[in-house]
Amino acid sequence: MKKLLLLLATLAVLTACSAHTVVVADLDLLSFAQGTEGLEGDLTVPGSMQVYIPDADDNLATPDGGELISDLPALDELHGLGIDVVADVENTGSGPLDLQADFRLAPASDSSNIYDGAGDTSLTNTSLHLDAGASGRVHLEAHLQKGDPALDLVTSDGFRVGVEIQVSGSSTIHYQVTGFHVVLEQRPFDLIPEP
Repeated sequence: MKKLLLLLATLAVLTACSAHTVVVADLDLLSFAQGTEGLEGDLTVPGSMQVYIPDADDNLATPDGGELISDLPALDELHGLGIDVVADVENTGSGPLDLQADFRLAPASDSSNIYDGAGDTSLTNTSLHLDAGASGRVHLEAHLQKGDPALDLVTSDGFRVGVEIQVSGSSTIHYQVTGFHVVLEQRPFDLIPEP
């Protein structure tokens, strides 16, 4: 009887689906980022510097392979991919600061530097000016649809993501990454091979 109910429930769900049904998986990278110590902190900016989040090599100031996202079904058949990264920043020093943030997407094999432009790509970027004592928010958001060349970097092996933040000025800054989401979109009917 249990198997019959399970079969009927499965059939009911499948009949509710159409070829246009999109399944969405929202991955909160803050919950499993390897280098969580880099998600909040204070930095002294001596004129200019770059930081890389999430920090895969325990050194915020060196470029690395970012965060690897793998072991998910049908990554090479995605219908779309979205990103949403938010960081709150405060200039706690006495001089002005300028920030530029760049979200990078790279193939899983690019484990040494996803910020060098060799096989990786920038999905979105933004800038922010902070006077002494001012606070602000860095918000990076992008959405890729099937057919976008950048989506070709996502394969069955996985993909890598990361944010490079360039800061210029002479001051100190407090930052906290409050959101880091990657949204995967899949149409179940795209997984059925064409005859």
